[in-house]
Amino acid sequence: MSIKPIDLQTLFAKMDEVSKEQVLMKEQSALQQSQAARSQITRKLKEDRMVTQTAPEDDTQVIKNNDSKGKQKYKKHRSKQSKKLKNVITDPEIGRHINLSN
Repeated sequence: MSIKPIDLQTLFAKMDEVSKEQVLMKEQSALQQSQAARSQITRKLKEDRMVTQTAPEDDTQVIKNNDSKGKQKYKKHRSKQSKKLKNVITDPEIGRHINLSN
């Protein structure tokens, strides 16, 4: 089956239309990608502007509360020990005389 001159004439005439369609298809895919990227960016910006409510009790908050309670207990324990030490040492002459004889 050979190509006749009439077939070539129609092919050359249609080649311009086919090339334009191919260019439009390539541009369309690029346009779709840019539109998808633009919509994703606007969605992210919208999410950034929104104020979201956090959970009432986070694990970090529980840890902070436990840590502060532990510090308070430690401070109370330290103050009790220091009071006991203050009561034990009552002689004002202790530490004033140094013995240099040897």
